[in-house]
Amino acid sequence: MSLSSRSSYTARRYRYYVVNRKRLTLFLITAALFIIFLVLLILNLISSHKGQYTVDKFVSGDLLMYFELEKEMDVPWYYLAAIDLAEDIPETEISRERSAGIALHLTGMKNPEDLSDFLSSYNNSKSFHRKVEREVKALSHIRLIAEDKIFPFATNAEYTYEDGYGDPRSYGGRRSHEGIDIMTDHGVPILSVCDGEIEKSGWNELGGWRLGIRGAKDNIYYYYAHLSRYEGDPKPGDKVKKGQLIGYVGDSGYGQEGTTGEFLPHLHFGMYYGKEGKLRPFNPYPFLMAWER
Repeated sequence: MSLSSRSSYTARRYRYYVVNRKRLTLFLITAALFIIFLVLLILNLISSHKGQYTVDKFVSGDLLMYFELEKEMDVPWYYLAAIDLAEDIPETEISRERSAGIALHLTGMKNPEDLSDFLSSYNNSKSFHRKVEREVKALSHIRLIAEDKIFPFATNAEYTYEDGYGDPRSYGGRRSHEGIDIMTDHGVPILSVCDGEIEKSGWNELGGWRLGIRGAKDNIYYYYAHLSRYEGDPKPGDKVKKGQLIGYVGDSGYGQEGTTGEFLPHLHFGMYYGKEGKLRPFNPYPFLMAWER
């Protein structure tokens, strides 16, 4: 190969390209904007398909406050909770005064479709209204738990109870109290708080004669313990109705089958997520207070 042809070959082999900086800059900006758009779209889809809240998302005192304001001001509790969630209010700032003030804006609302109109006097942002509506939907499972239930005693029964959930217990090892003790007289009739199906019956060392009933609508496990006796012969698989007599208050438990007298008569009432062996308790106190009224 001659020197001239070799130089020509080398020139063809090593070509240099000049980058158009304006076009490159425009391309990078367009790509960045497209990526931002995709991220915002994904985040919007995630927020619009929010899962359901569980009770343990809330401090029990806050739930009780929402329930009480619903009764006092005739404003559904879940709107007040949804507004706090939509505004991402810190726990230290959630209060009766704040929620009662918000409830004034919603007083008289009867149709959920009117929520945006009533909210406008509080916050006129349409995006805020949509966020509140999403939060209301995310509270629908807790609504199933709170609504269409009754207190486990008849209205003429005399009883007392307080929020003892989580208190320490020593029998059977160090543990915390997973329910509420409703103190009353021996033999007071116990009612099922909801429609459901019996999952557990018979003796339990801690609970004595007990019943575990799975709620038909909310899938919550309702636990009734320390009974003196059952009404009839309940067995797993039996259906029960809301308000049905299921047993009588006693003081059974804390020992081998038949043990009584280790404590004062009362109904231990518990509420759980999950199945047997993986039950996860939450505080029944605000719900008992709501059903009582």
